[in-house]
Amino acid sequence: MVKYKTYKFAAIANNTETLTDILAGMSGKSRRIVSVSASIDSDIYIRVYRDAEQIVDYACDLITTAAPMLGMDLPLADGQLCKAGFYNEAAGSVTPTITIGYEETG
Repeated sequence: MVKYKTYKFAAIANNTETLTDILAGMSGKSRRIVSVSASIDSDIYIRVYRDAEQIVDYACDLITTAAPMLGMDLPLADGQLCKAGFYNEAAGSVTPTITIGYEETG
């Protein structure tokens, strides 16, 4: 079963990357991120990291109502941390929302 977790960011200033700890791998549970979705906005980019490795850097204006989610297959082992957020390249501050879909077994 896919579960969803949503996070609304406070204002992100121009030329700033802002991340939040969105999901962690847990002992005894197998977690896998299957999708990410965000506010449709130009000049901001979704960024997803597993530990220090950047997995996603995707322009939010490429997300549309016809294709509202970016499919993923990102397993999280025990102790691994997924950080997600945005880089704002816009002329002003933005307050975007990010949603991840994940599966959990165990």
